[in-house]
Amino acid sequence: MNHRRQIDPATCWAAFDLAKLNLQAATWGHQELCDRTIQSFNRTRKAMKLLLAWLRDRAPEGKQIAIVMEATGSYAEEVAEWLLDLDPTLRIAIVNPGLTSAFIRSLGLRNKTDDLDAKALAQYGQERQPMLWQRPSPEMKALKDLVRTRIDLIQARTAMKLRLGDHERTAKVASKAMATVIESLTAQIAVLDLAIEKHVAAHEELSHQVRRLSSIKGVAMVTATTIMVELGDLRRFSSSRQLSAFAGMSPKQRQSGTSLNGKAHLCKMGSGRARAALYMAAGSASRYNPDLKATYEALQAKGKTKRSALGAVMRKLLVLMRAVLVADHDWVPMGSAA
Repeated sequence: MNHRRQIDPATCWAAFDLAKLNLQAATWGHQELCDRTIQSFNRTRKAMKLLLAWLRDRAPEGKQIAIVMEATGSYAEEVAEWLLDLDPTLRIAIVNPGLTSAFIRSLGLRNKTDDLDAKALAQYGQERQPMLWQRPSPEMKALKDLVRTRIDLIQARTAMKLRLGDHERTAKVASKAMATVIESLTAQIAVLDLAIEKHVAAHEELSHQVRRLSSIKGVAMVTATTIMVELGDLRRFSSSRQLSAFAGMSPKQRQSGTSLNGKAHLCKMGSGRARAALYMAAGSASRYNPDLKATYEALQAKGKTKRSALGAVMRKLLVLMRAVLVADHDWVPMGSAA
């Protein structure tokens, strides 16, 4: 989460600008830009000891070290895991690159380098006080790998199907080869579906959360597990509004004077995988979930487009998912006895 928070004077923020092989570390966000220190390190587990020692040597006495990184593929989470293995007391935030890019542009820097990005990112941490990253459990990490691999294979299958059907092919061998790949992908997706079900069933906490989430009509195993791995524990959000913002589900307005009055749409600042899962679930919920069907039909009756009404259902569905976990109670339709 990246809402502005009250600045903690006992914390000093450092930042890492990540690449595949190395990272640029910058300290400290409360200092003037020209005074911030930069050092390059290899992005390896072994180098993290040197990096941590470097940070500690430069940290003001009595200050808590906090680190901010952009969500760059799996690089940031990997570095966070390595550092927390060495020092579990570290405070680490992994933030949306869209937010940090806007912040860095607002500083009006004339140049763009890895060093400047790292220095500006440290200032972002100090001023914005982003929500800290939660280290996933081993079973959640394994679930994330299964779910994301399944998503990747589905996307690959969809792309292959579109290519196969985009025009008539003159070579039957080419069409047969593509059809074989599609069949193989379908088979592997089924393997992953079974693996996800078995993995969830084997871990009590995962199974408990999936049961609660799946009690909501419109939410099944795929949606439940995707939201769990992409957004983390929904109970950690202090409000449904905070969760909606984190997931990129908050309405984005475009209005200025009399010359601009665009339609509201989702801000899309969070996980695209989570939104895709919610979109599919919302399509089902708008037909079969009595509460969300009523919401969908009421919005359309007011003149909202199908897309806009479905976006509202997506937000309400996510709010319901948090609610059943917070209450630790299965979903109960409105008007039904609890």
